[in-house]
Amino acid sequence: MIQSFKEMLVTWSAAHGERSKLQHAYVVVSIVGIILAGLVGLLNRDLSQVIVSISLASLAIWLANVLVWALLYSLVVIKLPKKQSVNKHSRP
Repeated sequence: MIQSFKEMLVTWSAAHGERSKLQHAYVVVSIVGIILAGLVGLLNRDLSQVIVSISLASLAIWLANVLVWALLYSLVVIKLPKKQSVNKHSRP
């Protein structure tokens, strides 16, 4: 089971870029934090509220990243010239 989990992580790591991995991390932190806050809330209400605050901050950071990257992509990246691939075997 551990080996299959490692293989899944390697496949996920190869399939996604750094920005995508960062976005996934923010979402996972938020979801785990909310679940943890629910469990901790059964014992300590104040600590649960702190954990929920951290989770909501993580969601806010995720949303800000989504907006900034979308704007950057639409305003800058699309307008950049595409790199031309150089084929050494082609004739002019």
